[in-house]
Amino acid sequence: MRKICLIWLVAMLATVATADNQELMRALDEAIAQKDEYRKVKEQRIEFLKKKLLKEPGGLPAMQTLNLLYEEYHVFKFDSAMVYAERGAQLARACHNDYYVAVFDIHRAEIMAIGGLYSEAIANLDAIDSSQMDQQMLFDYNIAYFTAYSYWADYCHDGLYAPRYRAKADSCLDVAMRYADKGEQLYEFYQGEYCVYVQPDAKKARQHYTNVLKRIDPETRHYAMTANALAGNYRIAGDEQSYERYLILAAISDLKACTMENMALQALALYLFEKEDNHIERAQQYMSLAMENAKFYNNKLRILEISRTLPQIMDAHSNIVERQNRRLWAAVAIVSLLVLALLATAYFIRRQNSLLNKRRQQLHDNNLQLQTLNQQLADSNQRQVQLNQQLNQLNQQLIQTNTRRERLAYIYIDLCAKYIHKLSHYQTLVKRKIKANQAKELLQTISSTRISEEDAATFLHQFDKAFLELYPTFVLEFNKLLLPEAQIQLKSPTTLTTELRTFALMRLGVKSTTDIAALLFLSPQTIYNCRSVIRNKAINKDTFEQDVLQTS
Repeated sequence: MRKICLIWLVAMLATVATADNQELMRALDEAIAQKDEYRKVKEQRIEFLKKKLLKEPGGLPAMQTLNLLYEEYHVFKFDSAMVYAERGAQLARACHNDYYVAVFDIHRAEIMAIGGLYSEAIANLDAIDSSQMDQQMLFDYNIAYFTAYSYWADYCHDGLYAPRYRAKADSCLDVAMRYADKGEQLYEFYQGEYCVYVQPDAKKARQHYTNVLKRIDPETRHYAMTANALAGNYRIAGDEQSYERYLILAAISDLKACTMENMALQALALYLFEKEDNHIERAQQYMSLAMENAKFYNNKLRILEISRTLPQIMDAHSNIVERQNRRLWAAVAIVSLLVLALLATAYFIRRQNSLLNKRRQQLHDNNLQLQTLNQQLADSNQRQVQLNQQLNQLNQQLIQTNTRRERLAYIYIDLCAKYIHKLSHYQTLVKRKIKANQAKELLQTISSTRISEEDAATFLHQFDKAFLELYPTFVLEFNKLLLPEAQIQLKSPTTLTTELRTFALMRLGVKSTTDIAALLFLSPQTIYNCRSVIRNKAINKDTFEQDVLQTS
């Protein structure tokens, strides 16, 4: 029971973490959408410092402003950061300010390492005289060594040189921590790095990183560095959900801080690419943005890393799109076949109904004719009996009887001729209408004179229902053609008014007032008046009936 509860608890926590990561992913997408705004604010801040530098007379104020400009460009644009580091170093040497000479020389080494000039960065650091440095400067100096060797190890990424540079980086970090000020904001971050590289203790490192994230602004480069380091710590521990979470937080922070030299977005894209196929498109978007940032910054290492991965993501995305297109075409083909089958079935059913109606009408006519003939035959037989009874009694009435018989025969023949003529007329009418594909008009001609009020009501009800199913928005669009005070309200959702039925028939192509009156069992004058009244209530009277024909 305890195991089941534990499994359930883990599953619930995983579900909550997944939902939280999805929310963070949406926040990342929003940050990407606003990246130009963040860059604009960054550039405005840089422009302010440039204008301030122009007003500086030189000396210490100018060196301080140059240092601020370097800090703004440090992870924003490589070339500009290098320019201001060089200008600061030149000015510091001209002013014989040893402190700022060391500051800008360290800056130059940092930016060289980021730009892929590893040996030059190390040589630049080796040339600095560290004997007169204070504790903070010694810390920065050794951290610059640590950063340069770390980048160099990542660049080599092999089994021979990478371990050598990694060992040198760890040694420099060990020295740097001897000069670290515990009151500094990033002290705990480098303590976490120390617990990762020098004296491995993943749990302790995680605690240091977490403490940093609680204390610093989420929209800074240092927050992104810490979140990225914490993500790596969780991945080593096998916690993929936390790895994803902190990568997203790091990527959001990089975007808001305009950190073009970043790793989080690239790592997140690679993670999503390896995770599931349905994340390929998002991975491609993130990797493309990472490449765009790397090119903007001119970071050769990032460009090289992304160049190795981006083609794989692009190929995977293309394969997914191709599979989706194949499935789409297959679905279109199946739907097309189904539509063709449906059309063929509808045509067959309509044709069979037409033949069935024709046969029913013929059978009805034949039954009526047979009944008439039977009645006539019965009358004739009765009279024949009477004549036979009177034959022996009334010889004088023989001529009259014969005359009557002849007259009855004439009437019989005449009636037969009329019914035969009528049947012939119906047959001719049926043939002509069928040849002209006027089955509907044929049905109206045959049955209109026999339809009852109940049948009429049923017909109108079925017409309303069928028309509203065919044109569900007809009433709404029809009312849009009328003035506001002339809107027509339905008594029920499936019952049209006489006015709506009139124009519904016109919408179906029945334009003759006489035809409309016959179909609605009203007089032509009533239909004419209805059309005139509604036309006068229209917004555009001249084109009203043409507008009705355009309704859907």
